[in-house]
Amino acid sequence: MLRKRSVRHAQGRFVVEGARAVEQVIRNGVLETEFLVMTTSFLRNRETRTNVSGTEYEDKDHDRLNVDQQQFPYSKIGVPIFTTTASVFNQITDTDAAQGLLAVCNLPRPSRMEDILSRSGTLLAVDQIQDPGNLGTLIRTAAWFGLTGVVVSPGTVDLFHPKVVRSTAGSTGVLPWFETDLAPFLDKAGMQKWQVNLLDNSNNSQPYGSVDPMGKDILVVGNEANGISEKVLKMGFRKLRIDPADTDSGVESLNASIAAAIVMAHYFFARPSN
Repeated sequence: MLRKRSVRHAQGRFVVEGARAVEQVIRNGVLETEFLVMTTSFLRNRETRTNVSGTEYEDKDHDRLNVDQQQFPYSKIGVPIFTTTASVFNQITDTDAAQGLLAVCNLPRPSRMEDILSRSGTLLAVDQIQDPGNLGTLIRTAAWFGLTGVVVSPGTVDLFHPKVVRSTAGSTGVLPWFETDLAPFLDKAGMQKWQVNLLDNSNNSQPYGSVDPMGKDILVVGNEANGISEKVLKMGFRKLRIDPADTDSGVESLNASIAAAIVMAHYFFARPSN
């Protein structure tokens, strides 16, 4: 049921799938994990790798979830651990090639706009990004380069969509976030001395490498097919582009998350020194 956005937000919880993502979430310690679910085969393989012995719980007759009380590495986080057969696990997972482990976590609370604007650094604003993989990669990259937060416009895929969460590779919840209409937010940010930069390849844009971060910067990334919304484009903010090495390369444009990553990296390495 947590596959549906309405259910996730009504219940205040979402799913993190895969060993790497779950273990990263546990290490981060930012999200509140309610419980873990794993297949008996995942548990068996984990025991083999960690030399942990104990009784396995596998209900082959009734094919239902069972509480696993074993003392092995995952038990250290102090949440209930359930095991189940692969057939049941495949019914509750959103992944075709499931690894056999997922965590159910509480949704992190959104930040207040005033709190985020009171800080400094670089903010990522996404304008109606539709592809879950792109949004997840954007969040993962923003966390890697130490951005201050993520602002999401209505019409953007849910931050806690299973495919978005998988693409963040465990960085979901690390950055402050909130959802709002971008136009009034950017207008308010501009009045508070934030430099707004629109990633846009139009004729009146300038090469991203020709600008340096000011210490309070917002990078706006638009929809994969249509770019940044017309309402935001007309607000007169600075536009940045990424020029190809060869104009005859045959490549029309960059993927949204790749383009944003290039500019985020530039902002990181060109940031003002303390």
